[in-house]
Amino acid sequence: MNKFIVLDINHGGDYLATILKNEGYEVIVYDIYQKRGNKRQELNKKNIQVIDSVERDYKHYTIVYPVHCPDHFLSSFSGHKKLTHHELVKFLFNSKNNLIEITGSKGKTTTSHVLAYLLSFDDEVFLNSSMGFETLLKGKIKVIAENNSISAGYTAKILSEHNKMPQVLEESLGICGVGNISILTSTNPVYKIKGGNGNSLEAKKQLFKLSEGHIIIDGKDKIANDLAHEYEKEVIRIWEDVRIELPDCLEIGKDILSIICFNDLEIRSKFNGNYLLAGYVNPILFSAMALKILNKDLKKMSEHLTIFNGVANRLSVINENGYTKIIDKSGGFSEDSLRYLLSLLKMNYDMFYKNINLLIDLNNVSHCQKIDIYALDKVIGEFGNIVDNAFLLGNHDFERFKYLKNSTELNIKAGDLLIECGK
Repeated sequence: MNKFIVLDINHGGDYLATILKNEGYEVIVYDIYQKRGNKRQELNKKNIQVIDSVERDYKHYTIVYPVHCPDHFLSSFSGHKKLTHHELVKFLFNSKNNLIEITGSKGKTTTSHVLAYLLSFDDEVFLNSSMGFETLLKGKIKVIAENNSISAGYTAKILSEHNKMPQVLEESLGICGVGNISILTSTNPVYKIKGGNGNSLEAKKQLFKLSEGHIIIDGKDKIANDLAHEYEKEVIRIWEDVRIELPDCLEIGKDILSIICFNDLEIRSKFNGNYLLAGYVNPILFSAMALKILNKDLKKMSEHLTIFNGVANRLSVINENGYTKIIDKSGGFSEDSLRYLLSLLKMNYDMFYKNINLLIDLNNVSHCQKIDIYALDKVIGEFGNIVDNAFLLGNHDFERFKYLKNSTELNIKAGDLLIECGK
């Protein structure tokens, strides 16, 4: 393969095309969404041809496309060899022993941060996540770039520029198979891709197809276990190979003493109350298992967990002005994530508050993100025994909602719980 057509400037295709050009390959970029923005101008400066449509038969070209690409963009290349963006990264880069790739429908950002935090006490660590491209040392974060992405193309950019420090890379829609450890945090919720003609499981299969090192999955995730069996992959399972023993009922904001149990070792640890531990259990278990694979000192891991304060705005707990606040904001906010948060509280925590108020902020939703507000309203109705009042920030037709109210009516008092969520 020495000639490539890379589809989709918007989702990392520009990075992949640049790397191919620098490596001496012949490359054309197909701007399928015809954005004609700064990325296109930069490609032109690098003498990389950009096309808007397929007007001839590009014989002998390999077609490189994002796994979520709608099929109609590929219809002009029915007889061509094809690679997903993730597969191209695998083609371009050798496996690396100091690299961990993390993907999943939920929990991947928290997992990547917990793992990078714990690794940073031995070495400086590169971390790429939906919160930015950063380095960590002794638990302290230094931001390198905020305008990053978790696309396969951005993974390639990092690998082409930084290949010495340990790396923890969060990746969307599968992994590239260039690390010695691959983590699948979750397969649910399953969501539509490819313009509605496919689903996220098609992308997750890349983990089992491309990984050559250790694979860690959730032992309670039936779909993940079925995929491992389908691809005949040996996997390590949290909740089987490692687990955490927690009290039956937790109290929001209180420290917790518990035990991390491996098959051959038990580690006692304290977990701070400034995050909801119930939502961090899987990320901690994924991280602990990865550290065991890497032969790290697990007793020191326990010490570092005692001073871990959680990930900013991910199930964070704050006490202020006599009331308690939970903040859970992420780019993946949806009716599914709201249901997960409220289920987490219902199943694991004592909720002895005068009033429990929910505030949803959708001000940071981009034009390409779609959230069904009426589905959010319906979810709130499912948890009427927990949520006393639910508020939505912004200008909306509140008469059409059954449960959501205008945020201007929010009145927090001492003894209340406020749950802030959204993008």
